Amino acid sequence: MHQQMRYFIAVVDQNSFFEAAETCHISQSAISQQIKALERELGVELLERHGRQFVVTPAGRYFYNQARRQVDALDVIVRETRRIGSGEHQRLRVGVLNGFSGRVMQAAVGDFAAAHPNVTLTLVTGTHEAIFQRMLAGEVDMVINDQRRALSDQYVNAYLTEQAMGALVRREYAQARVSGIELADLRDLLLICVTGEAWRDAEVNWWRDTVGVQSDILFAENMDAALMNVSAGIGFLPCDGDMPAAAGNHWLPILRNGLPFTRKMFAFWPDGKEVPLHWEFARAVGRAIK
Repeated sequence: MHQQMRYFIAVVDQNSFFEAAETCHISQSAISQQIKALERELGVELLERHGRQFVVTPAGRYFYNQARRQVDALDVIVRETRRIGSGEHQRLRVGVLNGFSGRVMQAAVGDFAAAHPNVTLTLVTGTHEAIFQRMLAGEVDMVINDQRRALSDQYVNAYLTEQAMGALVRREYAQARVSGIELADLRDLLLICVTGEAWRDAEVNWWRDTVGVQSDILFAENMDAALMNVSAGIGFLPCDGDMPAAAGNHWLPILRNGLPFTRKMFAFWPDGKEVPLHWEFARAVGRAIK
């Protein structure tokens, strides 16, 4: 059936038995017979024929979509098997959202590296928009990112976790607010954003318009600079509870209208790309979270 699936995909893609036969290097009559044999085996009509023209039936459209995924996945498996057998190294480039749990990522990287010694793993960090744009440009293969845009079927959207967000602040500021602080009550502190100049507007729009932060914003070029500003009592750094707090700093849960302020984390990558490795890394992150 696997070869018949390839023939059927070619017929639908080319919208022509003749051109599909040319692509598959067989005769038109042979590919037509193979599609009919496939329909007999499935017990359903995949193509509604009108002379030399045809229309893909609903069952045929479903079969096409599933067959495309199966054939693509098998091609990757074959390619990966050959690569491993030849000793060739493969690479996986991952973009990780600034401030996402270092503990989780260290555990995930160790887990993945142990299972895939022939894969060169590269991680880069950035804001939501920065790493997403790097994925669109082909500079990274997948991203570990929060959900700021509607989920799209053009991407694999592998849900990882929903994280409670907090404010990393000077301990003196947090002492009277042990149970948490409303986002609006942080307006007297600067919000520290770790981002390069190119992505500042996107971060301001997110925190101001979507989240509703009223604080003025201080930009830091890297996490070290952000943490130093926290230690100096200049502002607060929004992050998850795994962010290491230096002596004198404290992680304070953020509330929004009395409820915990959270973010949903996903692994995203373009649909149809190197599925096995991407899924393996996403699962490693999921195991590390648990």
